[in-house]
Amino acid sequence: MGTHILLVPVKFIFGKPVDEPFDRESEIRQLVEMANRRQPTAIIGVRRIGKTSVILKGLKMIETPKVYLSAEDFLEGKSFDLISFLSLYSSLLITNVMNYVEPKRKIPQIVKQKGKELLEMLRELIGYVKISFNINLVEVEVFLNSVKRGGIKESIPQILELPQRLGEEFGIKNIVVAIDEFQYLRFASQNYPGIFHLLRSKWQFHSRVSYVISGSSVGLLEKILSSKKEPFYQFFFPIYVKQFDENTSFSFLKQSFEEEGKEYDDNALLFAMKELNGIPAWLNYFGLKSLQCDKVTLECVKKTIEDMISNDPIVRRIVQEEYNKLGKNAKTILKFLAKEGGRGDLKGIELGKSSINEGLKSLLDDGYIIREERGVYAIIDPIIAKVLKKL
Repeated sequence: MGTHILLVPVKFIFGKPVDEPFDRESEIRQLVEMANRRQPTAIIGVRRIGKTSVILKGLKMIETPKVYLSAEDFLEGKSFDLISFLSLYSSLLITNVMNYVEPKRKIPQIVKQKGKELLEMLRELIGYVKISFNINLVEVEVFLNSVKRGGIKESIPQILELPQRLGEEFGIKNIVVAIDEFQYLRFASQNYPGIFHLLRSKWQFHSRVSYVISGSSVGLLEKILSSKKEPFYQFFFPIYVKQFDENTSFSFLKQSFEEEGKEYDDNALLFAMKELNGIPAWLNYFGLKSLQCDKVTLECVKKTIEDMISNDPIVRRIVQEEYNKLGKNAKTILKFLAKEGGRGDLKGIELGKSSINEGLKSLLDDGYIIREERGVYAIIDPIIAKVLKKL
């Protein structure tokens, strides 16, 4: 059973991470402890489970310079915009370290942009730092010059040294770098082979930097961290962010409805709790939609969840977009399991053995299904299962 020390009012919020997540004290405490001792850490959990919220709260509690960015923002189809990623990475590092060193001085803020605009802003920031702090940031200048010449590969190793260099320059013992949805960086290897090997070769010798990564492709991230063939083998300490158990789901709904000033029936919340399977994002979305009811009764809950599954364009779009990103075999298996009620074996599916194996590997790697027992698989997200059954 989860316990929650109520530091702030609990209200329903959907669609964005929060820095005061419900019932994640243990994960946050562990993350802060690992970051403070400069232990590389991986936050692992399926989609819509609240990994980013755990990271944001952890960073909020750490009193050193810290940087957060999501690798998913730089994914373009099956390719990765590494130049924009490294540009923002450098900009955030320099800005946040400068603000930490001299908080009263107004450092130009770098907004999250891409392409030439971001590169120009990075050049301006370097010029400002040179004049104001008299620091020669060779790594960034080499990177900028390499981009101009088209020889970006030669500057990547230098730009990766930037956080360690800044720590040494200013006597900062710990700079925290958090990269969300880290697994998407693997797509950069198409144009820059060996990117993970390069990251490991640099990060393992950084004595003034704490690296935090996260990923929702649970199976894939576990392979990255635990396979002897992978460069990050035995490098990150894993922290798992799991679905709420039944008691925690009930407590979350109960406290949130009370904070919202909405009357409810306990049996209605118990029904919602079982239908939504402890996925925080869906519990929040359900809560927001059910506020339209005069009282949260069983009838209200059933109607709200049915509307989410059958009529809600936002929910349908979320599911459809994720489904469309899957390969052909993965789609067939996921749809088959959905029609089986979200769980079952694959007897009767119209796929050959090799296609089944390929599709299962993809779904397991991406964190859409789990293997419950030999030959039996279940869709983790109940809303995906219910929506796909109707598509």
